[in-house]
Amino acid sequence: MALTKPSGVWTYDDLLRLPDDGKRYEIIEGTLYEMPSPLLVHAKVISNLMFFLGALARSLGAEWFTAPLDVFIPGGDPVQPDLIVILPGGAAKPVRRGIEGPPDLAVEVLSPSNRGHDRLTKRALYARAGVREYWIVDPMARTLEVFALHLDAFHAVQTAASLDRIASPLLPTLDLTAADVFAGLDELAAADEEV
Repeated sequence: MALTKPSGVWTYDDLLRLPDDGKRYEIIEGTLYEMPSPLLVHAKVISNLMFFLGALARSLGAEWFTAPLDVFIPGGDPVQPDLIVILPGGAAKPVRRGIEGPPDLAVEVLSPSNRGHDRLTKRALYARAGVREYWIVDPMARTLEVFALHLDAFHAVQTAASLDRIASPLLPTLDLTAADVFAGLDELAAADEEV
């Protein structure tokens, strides 16, 4: 985390004044968080999700986006979920600077450096902001956790692994297994060992 101001006072305007150093940042409750570049495994999981969610989103008249994209929600000024889905009639609206309002679905793929941040800080933030469903995807454990918003908190719906079908209350017609999400990761690991 790179801080040149006290924690709790960062704003979007401050973020715009940072030098273009090629790094990605989020501001949550006024605290600046530096986000390291994702590993190839992270990108592969997002690619797999895009393949399945893209077709479903189009069939529903929804839109989907991937990071880096600024999402402005109460307490997040901005955040950059790995993947979001915006359903027709939802609270989020695409605008010039990114997305204003809570997306219907936010997906975070865990990296070794962000596990606690995504599990605790961002989960609480997304629930307070009104994100309807939150997925935490863990490439190390090969699990996908689905959380649905009830009142102002997320409640666990499912932890999917292997051939478990993803149970999404928000996207009931989703035809996706945990194995689909993590397809190709073994090949990446094998190629890594050959180097």
